[in-house]
Amino acid sequence: MALGSSNIPWIFKYRPRTLSDYIDQDEAKNKLIEWIKRFPNTEYKAVLLYGPPGTGKTTLVECLARDLGYEVVEMNASDFRRMQDIERIAIASADKAGLFGRRRLILLDEVDGINAKADLGGLEAVLRLIEVTRVPVIMTANDPWSPNLRPLRNVSLAIEVKKLSEGNVVKLLKKICLSEKIECDDEALKEIARRSEGDLRSAINDLESVARGVKKISLDYVREVLGYRDRERNPFETLGRIFSARSARAAKAAAGSSQLDNEMLMQWINENIPCLLYTSDAADE
Repeated sequence: MALGSSNIPWIFKYRPRTLSDYIDQDEAKNKLIEWIKRFPNTEYKAVLLYGPPGTGKTTLVECLARDLGYEVVEMNASDFRRMQDIERIAIASADKAGLFGRRRLILLDEVDGINAKADLGGLEAVLRLIEVTRVPVIMTANDPWSPNLRPLRNVSLAIEVKKLSEGNVVKLLKKICLSEKIECDDEALKEIARRSEGDLRSAINDLESVARGVKKISLDYVREVLGYRDRERNPFETLGRIFSARSARAAKAAAGSSQLDNEMLMQWINENIPCLLYTSDAADE
């Protein structure tokens, strides 16, 4: 982990810079390395790197590029709104070398921000980019099963970045405390890690928040400073709670805790009702 100015937020100050610094994701790392080393002799010219927020998907791509000598051309969700932006930046870079002849890869961050209706031109441009590219294309998404992403799933290799285990989150928080010369009880670190639910970015932000102005952190102090936050549930958790609800009130509460807006939630429900009926029929046989 790299140290810098004390004014730098800890999520940047302690961000991994190499693949060896990037822990607990060996399967994702190995699949990504194997794919990019074989490129362009691969089945897919694009990767869809997916996983919950805060698991370091973008950081993984940056570490890969740094270790293997790639220049990254990056676009994020706000750039997907206009077809001409994708054509001007990404497609224009898709058959060129980087500065000083370096190899180049294209990173499309947060592609689940694409709206299939509102951003139709942007989605078409991304598909065209994947079709014509001569350089690796890596896309990141929190929710790979969004109906909007079906066209992209069909033309890319899906690689999962999983939630970090609580133990690994605690281990990283301990390293930060050591670097910052902060004394923090093990139970306090476990509480921060438990609340993060595998979101390392959230855990580091919480640690920085409770450590501000103090040199010793206890479990009681963590609970006092952080309170009890309600975390949004991902689509799978939401659907599970809706379909298993025994009352309309319980189903409504489950819907209210979703990451999805109402329109997108209805799409998810409509697409998964046939699966639910199939499972029920099979159980009755």
